[in-house]
Amino acid sequence: MQREVQLQVYDDLIPKELQDYFYTCIYGVAYGANDSYVEIFPTVDFKVKYEKTAKDDFGSPISFMHILKSNAELSPHLNNFSLIPQMVCSKINMELRDILYARIFLTVPYATSLDHHAPHIDLQYRHTVIIYYVNDSGGETVFFDKQGKEIRRVMPKKGRVAVFDGFISHSAGIPTKDTRCIINYNIL
Repeated sequence: MQREVQLQVYDDLIPKELQDYFYTCIYGVAYGANDSYVEIFPTVDFKVKYEKTAKDDFGSPISFMHILKSNAELSPHLNNFSLIPQMVCSKINMELRDILYARIFLTVPYATSLDHHAPHIDLQYRHTVIIYYVNDSGGETVFFDKQGKEIRRVMPKKGRVAVFDGFISHSAGIPTKDTRCIINYNIL
């Protein structure tokens, strides 16, 4: 039986210690006792991604991507980062049968007249999407109905999770001040 998931947003399904761990893996920054600053090197490597769906008169913004899982790639980081959909599904009583695709996107601030990238769906067949927000930032995720009308916006907040039907069209907002980092999972 196929599960019915529309669009749900949850805060802090992932424990704070794990939120900090994932943040540190990506950004390479950690805070010690009494919020003392300790810098460490990130463990996740990224490839440049030119954002053609947000092109304007000034060009295309640049983002960075790390593929955790695809048909062609399997990251050594997948085991750690697969904890996110496992915990989310467990806490919302959803069966996790498979992670089809998983990617980390880091979007740098970009001065543009555009509000968001072009709306899209990730896959052309039934699936569920989990977006995990690694940090607080601008660049809301925008959701659209079948007619292309905006139905909701979700502000990136560290530890926040959006879970939705993969046929809901969505778009990444463009941050103007801080980097925006999300982990996108397509699951069955």
